[in-house]
Amino acid sequence: MVNFGRDHCRAMEVDKPMDEDEAYSSVEENSLLKEDILLPTTIEMTKTRNLDDFLKFGRYTVLVLFLAEFVCLSTLSTMIYMVYAGHSPSVLGCGETTFDPSLNNTERCKLYESMKNTSCTLQLSYQFKSVNVEFDLLCSDSMLVKSSTTIQMSAVFLGALAFGQSSDLFGRRFALMIALSCSAVFTGISSFSVDIFTFNIWRGLTGFFAGGITAVQGVYLVENIPVKHRMLVNTIVTWSPNFIIYPIIAYVAGEWRRLAAISAVVNLLGVAVLIFCYESPRFLIQKGRIAEARRVLKDIRRFNKDSCENRSQEIEEMLIAEKEAFTEAHKKNHTFLTIFKNAELLRWTFVLCFGIMTTSLINYGILFNMDTIIGSLYLNNIFFGIIRWGLNIIVGLSDYKIKAAGRKLLNTGSETLNLCCLLFIFCIYYFELYNDYSNAIRVVAIMVTAMCGQVYIAKYITATELYPTSVRNLGCSAQAMFSRIGTILSTQLFFLGDLHISYPYLALSLFLFADIILFQTMIPETKGRKLENHLQKRVKVAKPSTVSLPRP
Repeated sequence: MVNFGRDHCRAMEVDKPMDEDEAYSSVEENSLLKEDILLPTTIEMTKTRNLDDFLKFGRYTVLVLFLAEFVCLSTLSTMIYMVYAGHSPSVLGCGETTFDPSLNNTERCKLYESMKNTSCTLQLSYQFKSVNVEFDLLCSDSMLVKSSTTIQMSAVFLGALAFGQSSDLFGRRFALMIALSCSAVFTGISSFSVDIFTFNIWRGLTGFFAGGITAVQGVYLVENIPVKHRMLVNTIVTWSPNFIIYPIIAYVAGEWRRLAAISAVVNLLGVAVLIFCYESPRFLIQKGRIAEARRVLKDIRRFNKDSCENRSQEIEEMLIAEKEAFTEAHKKNHTFLTIFKNAELLRWTFVLCFGIMTTSLINYGILFNMDTIIGSLYLNNIFFGIIRWGLNIIVGLSDYKIKAAGRKLLNTGSETLNLCCLLFIFCIYYFELYNDYSNAIRVVAIMVTAMCGQVYIAKYITATELYPTSVRNLGCSAQAMFSRIGTILSTQLFFLGDLHISYPYLALSLFLFADIILFQTMIPETKGRKLENHLQKRVKVAKPSTVSLPRP
């Protein structure tokens, strides 16, 4: 048995004893290669014609990972900007009157509202100088800031919708370049806002282009990463380490204008790295732009210092096969309606979108209400980032080393733990034990948000591996849109606390239980699955290429 699927450019092993069968195979292989003869017709041959077989972890992959880091920090700086810029200060007193420190902030706000007409000087305590402080949006007026968060997240939703379609039409790199550049511009402009109205305008535009980034970045990254490294890369270069970095940036900035300016610089760094990256060769192949794909793959191999002629020939054969497949696909452009065209795609899309919406409800519901949790605003988020990244690394290494550690195990295991944590918080609040268990609530809430990071990874990786290239970004964009819907609703969900403080956690638990059942029963395992290019021709994962030689 001669294996033609291996790397022909790898140095031959020497001084290794061979048995009779191995010696025969070696002689036959050398004979075929030296005499350049045609293989007998009795030989059964399966050729690999998938781009995944030629993606290797090299210097270009490292460059893409640098881009991914700046893009992750850029999107995170927009998505959780209001955790700091919308942070509600504590009201300590008014004028010479100091409120009873045993009262919670809601009770002190009621006292302040009753004294507003006295024109007393307000006494405030805050960890970050937010728009609430500068624009005097305190107590009942802080609802305007909550509404600002809703506006920004709604803009992110629209951005994901617009750029999901455009990146499938015009390219991943092009869409990412536009989104990053415009996000940098409007983030910088927002730092000069003079009131909450202008702040909402500029931050809304920032959110729109940040939504575009979220819709494209994951697909661009996965399409440029080798199959074996997908999960490992997505667990190391992700939002999690940036949840450690961003609180430090916020602490140094100290106020919302400076934080916005720093975020604009991060976007510009992403643009600078993207200039040196190429369009996704998988996108070019799917669009039938074979000549461009050939040039990009040649440039990437040159960047990786790969001069193997055998691999070059195999890539050319793969491109020829893909060109034929594209001709059969009739050069059809797909829209969002395409992912609902049959029962299978409809089922995947419904379950994945519901699941990602539920995850965002939980994640951002807790994050946007972090000021209600005791402890430092910065340290709480840093601890959250450390735990989340540590779990990411464990998950990534497990996926790399353990075959049975698949996407479904990660998703169901993480969500089951979160369900237990949410029910624990619900019981604490329902039985009014929160004064005795405030530290436990802090730890459990941080753990829930950290586990949400693992759920995001499982769902997004599953989506990229399920959808063919021709509709992959549409499917992932649908996920991104429903994630933003979850984020929008998360700013309103905790108003259920006006009925009873425990009700938000009960609602989250019900959503999560439904998602666990749906994902486990309706989504197939995708670990190790090669990415398909064309919707019209759905094939099973190819087996390793082999050639069987006749025995004498």
